[in-house]
Amino acid sequence: MKASSLLTVLCVLAVWSVASHAQVFAADQSEWQSLLSAVEVKTHAASGQWTKADTGLTVDAADGARLWLPFAPTDEYDVRIRFTRQTGVHSIALLFPHGAGQAAFEVDAWGEHLGGIQNIVGKSIRDNPTRRPNVTLKNGTEYTMTVEVRQEQITALLDDAVIANYKSDGRDLTVPNLWALPNKKALGIGAWNSRTTFHSIEARMLNGKPVPRLGPGTEPPAVASTRTPPTTRPSPAANPSTKKNTPPPATKTSPKATAKSVPKAATKTADGKQVLIVIANQDFFYREYADPREELERAGFQVTVAAGRKSPCRPHPNSGQGAGDGVVNPDLALTDVQAKDYDAILFSGGWGSSAYQYAFNGRYNNATYNGDRAVKTRVNQVINDFLEQGKYTCALCNAVSVLAWARVDGQSPLKGKTVCAPPRQAPPGIYNGQPGQPSCRWHPEVNGAVLSPAGSVGRAGTAEDDVAVDGQIVTGEDDISARAMGRKIVELLSK
Repeated sequence: MKASSLLTVLCVLAVWSVASHAQVFAADQSEWQSLLSAVEVKTHAASGQWTKADTGLTVDAADGARLWLPFAPTDEYDVRIRFTRQTGVHSIALLFPHGAGQAAFEVDAWGEHLGGIQNIVGKSIRDNPTRRPNVTLKNGTEYTMTVEVRQEQITALLDDAVIANYKSDGRDLTVPNLWALPNKKALGIGAWNSRTTFHSIEARMLNGKPVPRLGPGTEPPAVASTRTPPTTRPSPAANPSTKKNTPPPATKTSPKATAKSVPKAATKTADGKQVLIVIANQDFFYREYADPREELERAGFQVTVAAGRKSPCRPHPNSGQGAGDGVVNPDLALTDVQAKDYDAILFSGGWGSSAYQYAFNGRYNNATYNGDRAVKTRVNQVINDFLEQGKYTCALCNAVSVLAWARVDGQSPLKGKTVCAPPRQAPPGIYNGQPGQPSCRWHPEVNGAVLSPAGSVGRAGTAEDDVAVDGQIVTGEDDISARAMGRKIVELLSK
């Protein structure tokens, strides 16, 4: 070949190579599209108090605060958020769809400073291959989280550092219940119990087209009109024995703080049946006692209150007791409870109810929550007696763990049962031999329960009506569900 011909060939190849690389570069450098302008907080906030301003989206500190975006990117795309966590010590989440699945990229998660993608084959970042330790955010510092979705690969970055690389076509991905969004094809953001400002939310399709937007018909019905802002629980980061970061007052003060004196074995009357409410001597959640009681008594039912000891029971500060101290004097100790005297039993929540967990083999940082062995044994016998007699056995919020750790014929009465349980965190302590603070849902989950997604019963986006009935077992999600629990017991006992 002549030198001139060879030179011509080399030039053509060089031009082709440059053009080829330019096309790849152009694809990788598709224009970012801002998604913030399409967000309407009244429509798109799934949980928490969100506000929109020129500085971006700001959410107040609340467990599970999250917002979905009216965009559903497909194929290959990138999404990134710029944010500043102002308070709190817990996770920031970027939720994204991929193929048939949806997942959350989280940083500073689980109270253990973890980063990664969850859930993968149902496992959180504490147990799946993307687990990355020592991913800690500094409050007041701006960060960027990015997720790059490719056909068979997901890459998640915090600023310029790769936190997770995972091969997936999306079929093994699910969003944890505590971050569940009304639309499972949409993008979303979340902040766990941390006031946070999201300065920007951007995405780009690698095919150069605009990010697919969800139309009005895809928005879940009644999300805005039925969503109830959650009452904040005691902060998982705080020592639960202190008053710092404990629940704010509920909007309504329910029945009087001191329970009425009711005979232990009162005779059933034509006005109503007998229901036993069990609360903890320390740190019961007032609203979860008072709201169901009010509904039961309104229906003409007789209510008796029991606790581990027949001594004053003190609620979590600011858990719905209003201006008073909320102290309740129980009618009897659990040692005096006879199942034959009642038609149903309700265990009210609050972290103090952990003291009634019969078979739990862990340990809590707050010694009060570890309870007394004799009392736990009596609680377990009471649960067995109610179930044996075919009576409704009910629990709210963290008290679902009491039923989870009971043992009837050697197994949990929740095994195989569909239950509601709160996505909020349980008290800090030792779980499975390791320090941690899992969601309260961990207790029924490890005991074989089938968990209803948070906020999924009845009206989507609110826990207001989240009460599940499975045979004799009745469970409610949290304090927001407390009034619905009282009404459900009335309904069941009125049949």
